Amino acid sequence: MLISGVVLVAWLCSILWTAIDEGGVPSDAGFPAIPAPSTVGAISEECGSGGCWREMVVDVKPPQTAGSLAVEMDLASERCEPVNLWTLRKTCTGIANAGGKDFRIYLRYSPVLSKY
Repeated sequence: MLISGVVLVAWLCSILWTAIDEGGVPSDAGFPAIPAPSTVGAISEECGSGGCWREMVVDVKPPQTAGSLAVEMDLASERCEPVNLWTLRKTCTGIANAGGKDFRIYLRYSPVLSKY
């Protein structure tokens, strides 16, 4: 009984910390693999009014284009992993920018109760 109580308190603390930690971002390991011949460029942490996220610049190389790479990586629309039951948030991946040669992928947390 005591162990169940401790686990419940730890879980509630984890959810509370997740709710107030707007600066939390997934690790770089969460980015999808980049198909050859394109390569990974810079990875940065960005923040805005909705929280923070990681952004990866992809150096798109012919014969690939930003559009074909998005389709190949299944990023034509945002995709989210299943909910993490410990933190009650999802990790979502999508395209931040695919204009011209600039192809950027983002990685962010989305709370389970959000519309995303």
